[in-house]
Order: sequence, then structure tokens, then C-alpha cells
Amino acid sequence: MVYLWTSAGKQIHVKIVHKSPSVLQLSVENVEAHHERHRLLVLELGTLFCFAICVFLFRLNTLHALFILPMSVLVYLYSSVIKSESLVLVKDFALQCSTTFASGTVRNALIPIEYVQDIVINEVFYNLKVIFVLQVLTKGHLFRRKPVITLLQQLKPGLPCLKIIYDELHSVLELQDC
Repeated sequence: MVYLWTSAGKQIHVKIVHKSPSVLQLSVENVEAHHERHRLLVLELGTLFCFAICVFLFRLNTLHALFILPMSVLVYLYSSVIKSESLVLVKDFALQCSTTFASGTVRNALIPIEYVQDIVINEVFYNLKVIFVLQVLTKGHLFRRKPVITLLQQLKPGLPCLKIIYDELHSVLELQDC
């Protein structure tokens, strides 16, 4: 287990859960997920308290419409805090990417290995700065519309973390560096 940081400066854990000659399972966990969720909950409760004071003291019923938008944004942010992202690579089968949210929901994506051309570290512009991302270059008719797929796109690990993951993925896939 290694402590590293994301492109935004959040602390993350990178751990290799399982490694064999043909299977690699690694996980990138957001260390600050609990604190992020707690901070958003406090902000939600503070907004709710301020609204209750305005309604009861000033009898402002017209503010209901103005209250719904910030509360719905806070609820959305509260439910979309990323807990972890993981990659499972089975050499002759597929690459699976999973995103686990703090609310408990999981989003999975599967890329069959015959459609994987290469895995690269690429630099991209994101929020007016340059960050590094891990991307899968795909081939074949199945991925004609989306020839490049970004891995670990929610947490956006920093370059040192991506180098570790890149080396591990390439050691299992046995791809040659160009």
C-alpha cells in the first residue's frame, strides 16, 4: 500500500490487491472520502437550518423555489463522492474498471482484451491546467466511436501513481514500450 496524491491534491491509497502472471487487481482509494461526505452533510444541514430560520422568522414562503436548487446540488454532491476506483486485468479476457461511490453504488466498465491496443499515460487539459491520465487505446469496430478510454477518471491520480499503475498493467499485458 502506497500513499500518493491526486491531481487535485487529495490523498489516495494505491494497493495491489492481487497479482499473478495473468491477473492483476489494484485499487485506488480516496482517503478523504469520509471527510468530504461529512463536510457536505454539515453544509446541507447548515443550509437547511438557515432556510428554517428565514421561513419561521420572516414568513418567507416564496423562497422555497430558491431553496430547492442549492439543496438538490448539495444532495447530488453528497451522493457522488468517490470512495475508490479499481482495475482488474485478466490477461486473456478483459480489463474491468470499477468506481465505488461513498453512497454504496458501483459503476463498472468492461473492455475485452482483444480490443485493447495499448495503455498509455497521456497529458490533457483539465480545468485550465495540464494533468496526466491513464488511457486505453482501443481498436476494432466495437470502439469505433470511442477509440480512447480514460481509466481512473474520477479520482484522477497524479503522475507518480499513474507510473506505478502503468508499470503493473504493462507487466501483466507484456506490451512493449514504443
